[in-house]
Amino acid sequence: MSRSLLAALAAAVALGACTSDTAGVSPGGTLKAGLARVMPGSRSAPTAPPSPEVLAQAALSSVKGPVMLATFEASGATMVFGMVGENGAMRSYNSPDQRGIVLRNGLLAATRGFGQDLMSASTEGVAQLVTAHSAGTAERVQRYLDGDGTERPVPMRCTVTIGQPVSQTLSGIAYSGVQVAEHCEGSGAVVDNGYLVSAEGRVLVSRQWAGPGLGYLVIQSLRN
Repeated sequence: MSRSLLAALAAAVALGACTSDTAGVSPGGTLKAGLARVMPGSRSAPTAPPSPEVLAQAALSSVKGPVMLATFEASGATMVFGMVGENGAMRSYNSPDQRGIVLRNGLLAATRGFGQDLMSASTEGVAQLVTAHSAGTAERVQRYLDGDGTERPVPMRCTVTIGQPVSQTLSGIAYSGVQVAEHCEGSGAVVDNGYLVSAEGRVLVSRQWAGPGLGYLVIQSLRN
């Protein structure tokens, strides 16, 4: 990569602070309640949106278990998601209004409740390269509903390259890992994803393409 992945991600998260959309959730709703003290609500007087640092710290202090911070580049909205389910390498995260993202080995596998959602993704080959810090090529397939409600696949061939180890603070949290880039082409799509991967192979921070409707998400692990 020509510049630090974390520097680019920090800029995206900072943009999200200008238009924060909502906060996170836990199975018992405790995160939503805790964040209500720092988040502007629909019934409250207009206030300045909280910074990513405020969102992150409120989430960490209000819920137990894994928590993610996600910024949608297209809208600039930043949301906090709490984990609500786990099945092997698959983890499901929800927001207070029950919108969700699903990650498999840290790679985006699905979204729900946003409109023009990613219905599912086959990313096993790419994930194996990314989490092992290994350069190579692999296939990925992302699936979306067309206007008739039929699921359509978008197959792509992806090249994974390995960058340099970096350490940086993002949203008040320190991260150290290896930069991994993924370039994909196919079905008329050109996609550039980026990951910061720990020495143990865990995706800490990433910028991933959800699809033509949602665009790119910057996903930050606040707590694993």
